[in-house]
Formats: sequence, C-alpha cells, structure tokens
Amino acid sequence: MAIIQAEFDGQVFIPCQPVQLPKGARVGVLIPDIPPPPTAEQQTAWDQLLRQIQASEPAFASVDEALDYTRKRP
Repeated sequence: MAIIQAEFDGQVFIPCQPVQLPKGARVGVLIPDIPPPPTAEQQTAWDQLLRQIQASEPAFASVDEALDYTRKRP
C-alpha cells in the first residue's frame, strides 16, 4: 500500500507527486479527521508552555553527557 500527498481543488484530488497508476485505476482515499484549530485560551496555554520550555536550562550540557547518564542506569 502506498501513501501519497494530494491537494483537493474543490472537485478532485490532485497528487502532489507522480503516481504510478494506470489511467482509470480506482483507489481508496482515507481522509483523516483534522482537529479544529485551538481556541484562544488553548493557544495562550501552549504559548506559555513554550516560553517556559525555552527559558529553562537543559538537563544536560551535551548529548554525550545525556548518553553517559543513561548508560549508567540499569
């Protein structure tokens, strides 16, 4: 099974890249539920969380230090 990206132009789906299918081939199209955009309150909460994350110090000074720490754990 292949998964392709496609755009809907209001009437038909148009593949975003070439597709190896014969003309007239029938395919199934799975359309996932797209969550609604966040409310203003939710967006504010996410923005606050992002600022907190960006302002916090990393737990380890480097990736090597983090790896050394995890290798010592059972």
